[in-house]
Amino acid sequence: MDALSAVLAPVRLQRTRWVSTVGRAPWGVALPVVKSCIRFHYVVRGSAWLSVDKADDPRVALSGGDLAVLPLGHAHALRDHPRSATRRFEEVARCTTHSTHGVIHIDLGAKGPETTFITGAFVLDDPLATPILAALPPLIRLTPDTEQGVPSFLENIQFITREIETNRPGSEIVLLRMADVMFIQILRAYLARFPEGGGGFLGALRDPSTAAALGAMHRRAEEPWTVASLAKEAGVSRSVFAARFTELVGEPPLRYLTRLRMQKAAALLREGAPLAKVSRLTGYSSEASFSHAFRQWAGMAPGAWRRHLKTSVPSAASDGGRRALRA
Repeated sequence: MDALSAVLAPVRLQRTRWVSTVGRAPWGVALPVVKSCIRFHYVVRGSAWLSVDKADDPRVALSGGDLAVLPLGHAHALRDHPRSATRRFEEVARCTTHSTHGVIHIDLGAKGPETTFITGAFVLDDPLATPILAALPPLIRLTPDTEQGVPSFLENIQFITREIETNRPGSEIVLLRMADVMFIQILRAYLARFPEGGGGFLGALRDPSTAAALGAMHRRAEEPWTVASLAKEAGVSRSVFAARFTELVGEPPLRYLTRLRMQKAAALLREGAPLAKVSRLTGYSSEASFSHAFRQWAGMAPGAWRRHLKTSVPSAASDGGRRALRA
């Protein structure tokens, strides 16, 4: 398993939502901040202007075949012209939508030139499970010209578009499965264009030695890793590995490993795994040593954390659904 696959393996999409919008000029829609939610807009036909809060580019022109990804949940607006007024998405959805096979259909605007775009919204089960998201920019723009190197990516977004437009039986489950694929392909497409020698966590995934160590830790978090054994996995000296890893990832290797183990433990506890199994799968020799480490990380013992989770899951799940709908 490559490093990217190993890092993404624990990530789960809690909720997905698909929206098909037809805008006839003049039109405009504004979408709010939604934390822990990755959203994208694919322009099927026509054109649009996208503005994103806190992004470097105040406005981006989109045309047919362009995909705009907002991985950090920033507030943004789509419109036919930079000066066109916008309506809040919640208002538009309340007044003009209908839903078929899990897809919300929206018509907005007047009687001018028409633009059709598909929106996907993915709420992450645990956005802290991967530091990749924190390394992404507010906006990623992918065009047919720039993504020729990953034809399956273009084919999949076109396949999703056909599923939404044809409204065939089984489309809801197809789109649910495709959400995971799209999420990974978006990250892979951006990583492919990331410059060689770049910094941050994405740079770590492009750096052969650091990526090898990251992949090993994510695949086998329970092993008794040391800086020396990780350096051997990376194929470089201990000092070179420790310095390079800390520079790119932003924390020393063993601190990263501890956080990774605690995230894995949290997922296992959420699934109901017994304490002995959680301790073993996260590399601790006893339940006591694991409980001590978990208490330091979470601020409470594993049992208390599990009880707290049970009481908060219903409201969290409900909130996740509302967030996906707002997206």
